[in-house]
Amino acid sequence: MKIVFLFLTLIQLLWGADATIEVVKGVEGLAPLAIEDSSLQSSEMSQKFAKMLAADMNVVSLFSVDESYAMSVFDSPTPSVAHKDAQYLLRYRLSNDGSGGIKADIKLLQNGRELFFKSYVLKQSEMLVFLSHSIAYDINAKMGGSPIDWIKRKVLFIRLTSPRHSEIVASDYTLSYQKVILKGGMYGFAKWANREQSDLYFTSLTDFKPTIYKMNLLSGKKEKIISSDGMAVCSDVSEDAKRLLLTLAPDGQPDIYLYDLVSGNKTRITDYSGIDVNGQFMGDGSVAFVSNRLGYPNIFSKQMNSSGISQLVYQGKNNSSLSAYKNFLVYKARENSATFTGNSFNLHLLSLNSGNVKRLTASGENDFPRFSPDGEAILYIKQEGPRSSIGVIRFGVNKSFIFPLKMGRIQSIDW
Repeated sequence: MKIVFLFLTLIQLLWGADATIEVVKGVEGLAPLAIEDSSLQSSEMSQKFAKMLAADMNVVSLFSVDESYAMSVFDSPTPSVAHKDAQYLLRYRLSNDGSGGIKADIKLLQNGRELFFKSYVLKQSEMLVFLSHSIAYDINAKMGGSPIDWIKRKVLFIRLTSPRHSEIVASDYTLSYQKVILKGGMYGFAKWANREQSDLYFTSLTDFKPTIYKMNLLSGKKEKIISSDGMAVCSDVSEDAKRLLLTLAPDGQPDIYLYDLVSGNKTRITDYSGIDVNGQFMGDGSVAFVSNRLGYPNIFSKQMNSSGISQLVYQGKNNSSLSAYKNFLVYKARENSATFTGNSFNLHLLSLNSGNVKRLTASGENDFPRFSPDGEAILYIKQEGPRSSIGVIRFGVNKSFIFPLKMGRIQSIDW
């Protein structure tokens, strides 16, 4: 019961609030880009699309984006009067595709010269923001920018709606699009089951015991994976999607288990009288995890076929969340109060090859870091006073971006 109480307490840590989009790093020295609406007539949708494109092009980080709205002729080589100083023009023309969907013609100009043209068709208007993400992805690729494969992926999070009730929600990285996948019970720790994002794992707390299920997004079909007294969480999925790292507590204290989806066999990785949670696959075949072996949460590693335990993190206290990508770790650490006022939980990047540590955030409470599948970016939740936001850190351009969080209490995220 103590583990159940701890589990439920952890679920209620994060509170949502309105925030504004904020680019944390500067964009000095970048070529000016303006976005212009060339639709037959301006509409609420076309103006909203301009804001989506501006947000995405800021994240692309190849241009200094003028976010002022203006209309122009699609085939004109010159900018509108409002954007006369723009070196680059991104024009879009939205129209009906004839079958209830949206057609978008996109053109990128540099000083009147066409660099890029493409037509897109979107069948579901509620997913308009993903059209914007696809355009940003294509322009970034055309211009030779750092990889941003993650920009088109869905984010998975759990939203607490009332006591003992929550929803599993799929979103884009800016949280502009949100679709409730599952509701009507108490759910925890949702995790994508594969790179294709066709299935997910989640914990149900509505059952007699905490139970991990696998669910197909298209059919809604649910498959029971495993139950455990006290705690049952899927914390990581192997790259080939055939193995899971689970946190289970059959004997009252949580430990890390390896679960083989093909055979159905589970192997106990840790065996400790305290708390071992949040196992993550590492590039060298070992498992990183959070443990209270030092009397406070810290991060350790263990080879699956060895009994030896290694401490990985030596900076800060209360290192209670982490994510791994090959030989890199991103983790949360409580900072020294003599340096930072109030409760400051910052994210740090650790290279296991060199031992170098880089602080990724500077203020507030930053938690639940998650590497993108390609290791090019980190998604996390940021709290600063009453303000609650979703953050994205891009390594390739050394920039961070903050997006508003407007859905109440958030328990976990994944992408």
